[in-house]
Amino acid sequence: MKLLVNTPAIDFSVKDIYGNPIKLSDFKGKKIHLGFFRNVNCPFCNLRVHQLSKLKDAFESKNLKMIYFFESDPKILYKSIFHREISPIPLVGDPKKEIYARYGVEASMMKMMSTFLVPGTMRDMKAGSALNLPKEKDKDATQSLIPADFLIDEQFIIRKVHYGKNINDHIAIDEIKRFAGFAV
Repeated sequence: MKLLVNTPAIDFSVKDIYGNPIKLSDFKGKKIHLGFFRNVNCPFCNLRVHQLSKLKDAFESKNLKMIYFFESDPKILYKSIFHREISPIPLVGDPKKEIYARYGVEASMMKMMSTFLVPGTMRDMKAGSALNLPKEKDKDATQSLIPADFLIDEQFIIRKVHYGKNINDHIAIDEIKRFAGFAV
């Protein structure tokens, strides 16, 4: 079931790829960008995380915390040099997609295939593939998982829900910046 704007965020307790406990409600009082990505090998997702990781300090200066989920096993994420380099952003492996399900993140072959009809897709795929992505393939990854983004305010209320239209569709970075309090 897809979540709606102006509803309380769904709390969870997980461990990031380093074994650090992450409980969403521990971040009450901060703004949160909660992102759900595909797998460790997805060039689109990794390009996006790379772009966002460059904004980490600026976002944190505005009291915005980033927490990102991948459907990959935490061990595969941890072994990835690319993913270790974006630490200390909490990265969580959720191969059973338990938190994905609680947030209504879907898989769709139709949406996955439609990605390649969108202008700029091949450019993004090439840019993402040029990153230091893991060589080990995540054999259990769902190729049709569609990303999703949630902006949660200091009172733990979801203020923006973005369910991707395809595997390269995420909330606009300018929208995250506005939510954080930057003039865009």
